[in-house]
Order: sequence, then C-alpha cells, then structure tokens
Amino acid sequence: MKKILSLVLLSSLATASAAGLTGTDRVFLANAVRGNNYEMQAARLALRMSAAPDVRYYANMMLRDHRKLGANVKWAVAQADSAMTLPKTVTYKQADMLRNLRLSGRHFNTVYRQQMIKSHNETYQLFDKYSRARQANPVLQNTISAAKPTVRMHWDHALQLPR
Repeated sequence: MKKILSLVLLSSLATASAAGLTGTDRVFLANAVRGNNYEMQAARLALRMSAAPDVRYYANMMLRDHRKLGANVKWAVAQADSAMTLPKTVTYKQADMLRNLRLSGRHFNTVYRQQMIKSHNETYQLFDKYSRARQANPVLQNTISAAKPTVRMHWDHALQLPR
C-alpha cells in the first residue's frame, strides 16, 4: 500500500511538473510574489520604526511565515518551470504604500495596521480565487491552498494590532 501511494505521488508530481505553468499561474505569481515582497519590506520597516511589542511581534511573525511561503512557492515553481524567475520588486502602488509607512512618523502603528489589514484581505481573496482556478499547476495550487489559513491568521492578527 505504501509503495502504491508513493508511486501515485511521484506520478502526480511528474504530471504537474510536465504541465508547466499556465497563464493563470504566471498572472497569479506576478501579483502574489510582489505582495509577499511588499509585506516583508513593511515588516522590516515595522521592526525599525515601531516600539510597540505587538507590532514588533507581528512583524517578526510576518518575516518568518513569508520566508517559509516564499521558499514553498519557489520550490513549486521550480518543479514546473526551472527557468522561471520570480519578481524581486513591488508594484508602484506598494512602493507608494511603503513610502507612506516610512513617512508616517508617530502614526506608524496606525498606518501599518491599516495597510496589513488591506493587504491581507487582498492576498486572501487572491489566494482563494487561485486555489479554485481550473487552469492552474496542481503543485503550485496545492501550495497556495495550504497557505490560505496562514494568510487568514495574519489578516485576523492585523485586526488586533494597536491603532
């Protein structure tokens, strides 16, 4: 039984790998990876600019969890298309949000809270839609589906940050 299960798993990985990345995957990755980059940069700012223990705890959690998700996504993408390079930047909108964070001064915690709530809401919606997409690489789709509870937890935790 164990041998059969291993063969089925290897077969599904080989099939997913052979399937490559679809247009749906590539559009999703462009948005999701930039969102991940933004949230990590915002967390680094929080560690530099906030003295609030709750904000600092959240920022450390964000960095830890986002590194793990980033590594999982890179692995899934490499299975499908080893030549694919993922974005290392953020969108113009996210760059503006980071600039607003840097300039927020004594209102940093409030601005950071608002941005994390909005960003995680958008990320959760993006992940949810992608996890139900019909034209998606199954390995990447499973990776994203498995990450949804963590994204939801980050969103819920952001709602509890100091105002």
